[in-house]
Amino acid sequence: KSCFRRAKEGFVRLLGKDSAKAVQAALQVAIQLPSDDERIAEFRRLWEMAKVSLPEEAVTYAIANQLGNELDEKGKYEEAKVFYLAALEGQRRVLGENHEKTLASMNSIGVVLQHMKDYEGALDYYQQAFRVKEKVLGKTHPSTLNTTINMANTLKGLKDFTKAEEMYRQALDGYEKSLGKSNEETKKCAWNLN
Repeated sequence: KSCFRRAKEGFVRLLGKDSAKAVQAALQVAIQLPSDDERIAEFRRLWEMAKVSLPEEAVTYAIANQLGNELDEKGKYEEAKVFYLAALEGQRRVLGENHEKTLASMNSIGVVLQHMKDYEGALDYYQQAFRVKEKVLGKTHPSTLNTTINMANTLKGLKDFTKAEEMYRQALDGYEKSLGKSNEETKKCAWNLN
């Protein structure tokens, strides 16, 4: 804790309290905190400060996304969803619709909605991300294929097994083309068809 506090104080002295670089450095230090509860508390503090003083900086929405990740891992899905939505809204405005962090936030919202058994909502966010990834990254990019698998898993949750299998096959074909048949991601994808 004292190491964290000293590092944070040093960043503030060097860069200024409201500097995006100081906040980014504080975020990187906070990620290293050993306790989940300490990390969440520090992310909350950083979020409250950054959303007011740095609303047009990407780091503000990286904090919201990190907080969403922590809450999602603890099973606090409703609260995680709030922070993921804040991250997505800010990233769309600051980074643009096609930015990888914006797309990752769309995917994160899909994941948390899937955890909440809101399969229709999850599928909607995955489809949004898929359309952009397919256009920007291509059909066989690993990130596009990961979203394809997420859509297949969601379709399985909706009991649309035929469409889910079709999506798994599409992902497997893409993984085989881009990464090869012996790649671990390809093998994991193939496992879904067993």
